[in-house]
Amino acid sequence: MMGAVGRWLTAVISVSLLCAMAGALMPQGAVKQVGRLVCGLVLLAAILSPLRELDVDAGRRWLDSYLDSTGQWEAALKETVNRQMKTIIEEECAAYIVDKAAQLGLRCTLRVECRETEEGLYLPLRAEVCGPLSDSDQTLLIRLIAEDLGIPEEEITIDKEETQ
Repeated sequence: MMGAVGRWLTAVISVSLLCAMAGALMPQGAVKQVGRLVCGLVLLAAILSPLRELDVDAGRRWLDSYLDSTGQWEAALKETVNRQMKTIIEEECAAYIVDKAAQLGLRCTLRVECRETEEGLYLPLRAEVCGPLSDSDQTLLIRLIAEDLGIPEEEITIDKEETQ
C-alpha cells in the first residue's frame, strides 16, 4: 500500500515539475495559455490515476458484508434487550404483587412469566405463588393477581410450601 502511495506521489511531483519547466519555456500569448491548459489536464490525470485501479466490485462486496454483519449485530442486540426487558417486567410484576400481599398481611414469593405480543409488549401470562397461605388468603391473592396483572385465574398456581 505504501509503495503504491509513494509511486503516485512521485508521479504527481514529476508531472508538476515538468509542467513548471514547460510553463517557463513557453512563449507568452495563446501558446502559453494552451500549454497551461494541457499541463493542468496532465496533472489532473496524474492525481486521479489511482482511481482507474480502484476495484469497485470489491468495495461493494465489502460494503454488503459489512451491512449484513451490522444487521446481525442489530438483531442480536435487539434480542438481548428484549430478554432483559422481559426479565425486568417479570420481576417488577412479581415485586408489585408481593408488596400488595404484604400490605394485606400475607407473606409469599411470586414468579411471573410474561409473553411478547405482536406489538412488542410484554404482558404477564402465568404466576406461581409460593407461601403459607390459607384458602381464603389464596382466593384473595388469586383475585388480586387476576385483577392487577390480568392473568387468568387458571394460569395462577399456588404452592403452600414455606418460603425461605
